[in-house]
Amino acid sequence: MRSYSEDTWRHLGVVRVGATRGKRGLVMPGEEQVPPGPHRQMLIALHRAYAAAGRPGLRQIALGLKLDDSAPATLNYQAVGKILNGKQLPNPRQLASLALWLSREGSVEGQTDEDSRDFLQQLLDLCEAAHRQHLGLDEDSDNAVEHDSGTGSAREAREEAAHPEERYVLGCMLRSKDALADVVEILRSDDFESQIHRKIYEALLGTYASSADLTIENVSVKLSDAGLLFSHTGVADYLYSLLTQAADLKKACEYAELVAARSKVRRISALGKKITSMAEAAGAEDDPDVDALMSLVESEVFSIVDDDSPVGGFSIEATLDEVEALGSGVPLVGVPSGFHDFDTLNAGLRPGELVIVGGASGMGKSTLALDFVRHCSIAHSRTSLLLSLQMSREEITMRMLSAEARVALHHMRSGSMTDDDWTRLARVMPSVTEAPVYMVDDLTYSLDDLVRACKRLHAFKELSLVVIDSIDLLKVDRPDGPSGHEPNYTAIAQELRKTARELGVPVVAFYQIGRLSERYSYQPPGITDIPGSLESVADIVILLHREDAYDKESPRAGEADLIIAKNRNGPTATVTVAFMGHYSRFVSMSGV
Repeated sequence: MRSYSEDTWRHLGVVRVGATRGKRGLVMPGEEQVPPGPHRQMLIALHRAYAAAGRPGLRQIALGLKLDDSAPATLNYQAVGKILNGKQLPNPRQLASLALWLSREGSVEGQTDEDSRDFLQQLLDLCEAAHRQHLGLDEDSDNAVEHDSGTGSAREAREEAAHPEERYVLGCMLRSKDALADVVEILRSDDFESQIHRKIYEALLGTYASSADLTIENVSVKLSDAGLLFSHTGVADYLYSLLTQAADLKKACEYAELVAARSKVRRISALGKKITSMAEAAGAEDDPDVDALMSLVESEVFSIVDDDSPVGGFSIEATLDEVEALGSGVPLVGVPSGFHDFDTLNAGLRPGELVIVGGASGMGKSTLALDFVRHCSIAHSRTSLLLSLQMSREEITMRMLSAEARVALHHMRSGSMTDDDWTRLARVMPSVTEAPVYMVDDLTYSLDDLVRACKRLHAFKELSLVVIDSIDLLKVDRPDGPSGHEPNYTAIAQELRKTARELGVPVVAFYQIGRLSERYSYQPPGITDIPGSLESVADIVILLHREDAYDKESPRAGEADLIIAKNRNGPTATVTVAFMGHYSRFVSMSGV
């Protein structure tokens, strides 16, 4: 491995330690703390980047890293301090995240992705040598570092030269779970030309599916178990090298599309050779069957075209299966809503549909949102994702427990639980705790964040339902959004419906149509209370209405109407349910 000159460091946007004036920040530890060797060389390079970044405070660095989805959770401000002070040797993911963040903060004009990769490779090589020295694996680590570049695996060199885009994709997946989720939607393992890269891709998916951290060590174990023809040390070395490729995680999908395109080109090329071989064989016959040859050629060509074409005929088999299931009393085609009359009318919350639920404030929209989640995940053990922009995780949990245990919510909030309350609560704790509910209560969560989370859960946790409370608070990080403060409901609704269709799950989004007013006391809300940009895209529009929210003396006290104002694939109707506000739940009238 080469050592960089001062001019090279400056070209990378990094200056010598002590060259930056102003605030002092952290200082390079002395030789008595970190003796000469690869660890010290790594620290010198890291402190150069730190100085170029303006010597930011540890909390500033930690905050910046927290915004980086690829940074490991272990890289908090205490860990950053220990690493820069030489008291802790970082692992490759920690080092890569910290170095790239510092490099971006201290970037200079003319710095390229190649410069960043070279800088990161320098650090990773030094880090690996330092770890080996610490474990007593190298007797002369200094020399090992200086000459490491000449002793790499010949196979690794061939893979790097032949498949740079595949290495870039795998490096992004190794660095970021979000990048992994995005790539999974584009690539299959057989899209990689390299057999080694196919196994690494499968090992990455297997590691993540097992809920293990995406570390070099964990992925190396998966690869060794799969019989990859490297030594265990060689596997780790190759994975280290992949990290240096992922300079910009935003390009993961771009390179994944390139890998997919090259895969299709290879299939077309292979098909051409196969057709040529078939034609030559037929030509050698005394009486060639041209019609049979044409049929074979057509079937082979369409086997490639049909993989990606959205054009298709009737889905007879799937439709008949659905009709038969509905008529035979087997479980619902959709996700059970928990309301018998609605499920009978619509076969549950149907896969691939966008459902908009509107209601004035105080109607119980958040309670209804939790009811959908409860029936999906607690009653039926199916995975759901709840994005709550109205309540904290603690409030959600308290309401869930109140609804499941039928313990008055005000008893829980006021601390006036009775012995009977505690008994009922203890009885439902196991089922609530084990329910596959994934919650987000981050007010800064954006539409893009949500789509990525849905794809990740669909790939690894068999996602069945997505609930958003509420859509009018959802951020849209898109440069093409409308000016002003009005949400771009068209873009939001289209993206949500697209996600529902792609993943085959229902997406239920709640919308506040206004505050309580006298008008609703004599006229329930209508379809016109939903913005046209939402209503036109939605498959189902449900309006939630309770008369006793306006008139405490109403003869319909305790009742609520689910007004199905639009149903693209079924009838419209009004489903009446019971509202049990003290238990934070709605229930079917038949279940009261």
